[in-house]
Amino acid sequence: MPQFQSLILKHKRLVLALLVLLGLALRFRGLAQAGFNEDEVQKVVAAHSYLHGQFSVNLEHPMLMKSLIAISLAAGDAWNHIRTYPLAEETLVRLPNVLFGSLTAVVIFLVGQEFFGAGIGLLSAFLWTTGIIAIMINRVAKEDTLLVFFTWLAYYFYARAKNMVATDTGRGRRLFAASGASFGLMLASKYFPHYLGLNALYYVFCRRKRPAEALGKIGYLLFLGTCGIVFLLVNPLLLGPGTLKYIHGYIHGSSITHHGYLMMGQLRREDVIGAGGMPKYFYLLVLAVKTPILVLAGFLVGLVAVWKRRREPGASFILFMLLSWIIPFSLIGPKWFRYMLAWMPSVYIVSAIGLVSIGSSLLAWARQKWTPRAIPALAAVCTVVLVVYPVAAAAKSGPFYSLYLNRLGAGRTGYFFPHDELNDMGLRPAIERVCETAPRGASVGAEAEPVVRYYLHKCGRDDLQYFDLSDRTKAPGPASAFLIVQDGRKYFENIALVDSIESHQVPVDTVRIQGADAADIYHREEVAALRGRR
Repeated sequence: MPQFQSLILKHKRLVLALLVLLGLALRFRGLAQAGFNEDEVQKVVAAHSYLHGQFSVNLEHPMLMKSLIAISLAAGDAWNHIRTYPLAEETLVRLPNVLFGSLTAVVIFLVGQEFFGAGIGLLSAFLWTTGIIAIMINRVAKEDTLLVFFTWLAYYFYARAKNMVATDTGRGRRLFAASGASFGLMLASKYFPHYLGLNALYYVFCRRKRPAEALGKIGYLLFLGTCGIVFLLVNPLLLGPGTLKYIHGYIHGSSITHHGYLMMGQLRREDVIGAGGMPKYFYLLVLAVKTPILVLAGFLVGLVAVWKRRREPGASFILFMLLSWIIPFSLIGPKWFRYMLAWMPSVYIVSAIGLVSIGSSLLAWARQKWTPRAIPALAAVCTVVLVVYPVAAAAKSGPFYSLYLNRLGAGRTGYFFPHDELNDMGLRPAIERVCETAPRGASVGAEAEPVVRYYLHKCGRDDLQYFDLSDRTKAPGPASAFLIVQDGRKYFENIALVDSIESHQVPVDTVRIQGADAADIYHREEVAALRGRR
């Protein structure tokens, strides 16, 4: 198959364009079929506030994501006024991440090509495009997608500048400025300055024997100056009164009202390292059960191959970025799927290296055992499997990609990580069903107030009275109460009540999504008495 590979490399721009379109198709598919989660509703509120000139909303996050959502909502509103097929607000809010998530394939290609050649770059981009973990996080309106796009783009520009500044000083400095601008946009996406620090650490500790790559005073000025200017231009609210104070309180947990994460049937503490806390193997387990087996095999083989080449620039960079992300994030208490996205480019590049190594070994073995005429056929089969398998796995798992499990997951959908796997996707249909049957003025109990109030308003049922299941101070209502219970919303604050409800009552309705119980609805007329017995 050398001719086929040469053809692919010759038309790599066309291939990249096709990968971006494939990524868009997979990420856009059924984008509005899952309702908003709590974080997304807060983004909706902030974006609408931006459109009305109010910017002091959702201060714990930078402005870039909310600004893009505001633009998308404004454009969608114009679209819906002139088109027969309107776009749902869920689609419009998630659309910026879908676009940037799809375009990240180009960034990963550039990084892979810079360190390992165009072939590995294209295969890495393909694995990102079809990667189920990448897709499911790209479809949620959280800042991590923008963070990854701009972080890895900055890494690419910085690596190019380092390799070029000695031979073409002018272009090298322009690339340093481009890297700084990308880091500025990264910081305007999410306040994670340590990702900029990781890049510096790599070049200090792993590449320090190459003095010709020194950044120099002008280079530092261009890099850091551009970073700061772009960051403040895109995120001027950081300079506003009260923002830093709010962020300080947010970092210290002033906005956290619920504690606990249900994992494999056990409620675990997020702020504890050790017994009872979030297990250190959390991210490795996610990777193991939510990555197609072929890609997972490529990752394991690729790790060995990269380790053997760890003294080379590309291998050392990928290993450094992989380990410097997965180790610290595995040790800290809170863990969420979306944090994985930052190191998934490393995973897909390593997997690409491993898959190429597996294919080369298989062909080398075949050349010794088979006739020469059979080799092209084997190469063609390997290529087809490599392309079809990830695409088929992604296509089959959509549009609820977060529920995907490979064979290692043993079909236990929604069991391992219900909070992240279901992510409030059963809440909208549950609220709609309650709205259809609840009498006027009835109480509705759940654990996601912004989402419930948003969809109650959408259903025209602002008369229904909301309360948190974990709120011990409020009664659910004198006559009638509907309780919406989700495994992903079980906390230490409500677990006693929820266990009592589940053990004494049968739900009147259950929302099921792809075999998983996404939400149970209970109709309880004596909830007040039950709450008093907790």
